[in-house]
Amino acid sequence: MPNMLPRLLYILAALAWFLLLRPNPVTIVMAGCFACLTLPVYRRMRCTIRHWRKRLRLRHPGRLGHIVISCSHRLPLYGYIVMIFSAVVIPISTLVLLVSPQVAGGLARLRELQANNFQLPPEWVMRFQELRHSLADYPKVDKMISEFLSNLDAMLADTMGLLINRSVDVLGGTMTVLWTLFLFVTLTVIFAAYASRINLITARIFHIPATMLRRFVLAIRRALQGVMLGIVLVAIAQGVLCGIGFAVAGIKQPAFWGLLATVVAPIPFVGTALVWGPLCLSLWFSGATMPAVGLALWGTLAVTSVDNILRPLFLQQGINAPFFVLIIAILCGLGSFGPMGLIIGPVLLAIAMQAVEEAHQTYHHTA
Repeated sequence: MPNMLPRLLYILAALAWFLLLRPNPVTIVMAGCFACLTLPVYRRMRCTIRHWRKRLRLRHPGRLGHIVISCSHRLPLYGYIVMIFSAVVIPISTLVLLVSPQVAGGLARLRELQANNFQLPPEWVMRFQELRHSLADYPKVDKMISEFLSNLDAMLADTMGLLINRSVDVLGGTMTVLWTLFLFVTLTVIFAAYASRINLITARIFHIPATMLRRFVLAIRRALQGVMLGIVLVAIAQGVLCGIGFAVAGIKQPAFWGLLATVVAPIPFVGTALVWGPLCLSLWFSGATMPAVGLALWGTLAVTSVDNILRPLFLQQGINAPFFVLIIAILCGLGSFGPMGLIIGPVLLAIAMQAVEEAHQTYHHTA
């Protein structure tokens, strides 16, 4: 019983934190992921300041040097907070300032194109409708396609709604955004500043060696780096390339359509083609033949090449698994956790693979 008491107390503390933070699961996951990614930067800051204090102590042993050294103890933490705040606020501000003015017009144009069937000829529309009706013979396929389209429409509507309202339409919205931002920054700082203690408590709760836990954390960090590069960065690059193509093709509100392409880019197999494909058809049947052909070539050769080359490269650098397994993890994550599944799916796959590797090593050592 005495050996079980500390573990029970640790579990009680974890349960208390869980009950406190339960209403904000997305913020907790994002803060934990961001802290895991940026923890090496924070530790590098601490190491740099520590070496700087040693040199300052040798060069200025007097009272002034002692005061400066005393004031520098919190510099790594303050620098880390500024870095996190800048990493969150600057991209959001840039997005809101550059894209929001085009969102209202672009969304109206999108609804207009949807209402007019993207200006397709009537015989094409009739053919698509017949094809859709033929799926009624396959209820599971029809249900899967309907759910995919409804989820995609809801995701786009939510994203565009946030941008139209600039995320802070009324006082309640403002307070919600500020609270979420404050909670995210605070939790990220707590996770990074107390990472060693959190690792120690986790190892004691699950009765696993600290070295094994560090390997799990390293696997999660590599997976997050792969996700950031292979999904987020590649999606942004594809959105920028699409926006350039839309602007050259003469499509109004190119920033809006580029943002739309960024939102759908992580969807496997189709991605940005969900945006530039219908726009190409709309241009073609509007009489703009050359812009339609040019945009189709740009989307096929430039935008799709980024997805086909960079995404597998970055993802497999973070997670040592076949690419089709990564795609399955992403799709299952999206189905189980919504948009957060883009991150949670690959991370859970990395944890599972690391657990199998640790089990193999433990089995060979004990055999």
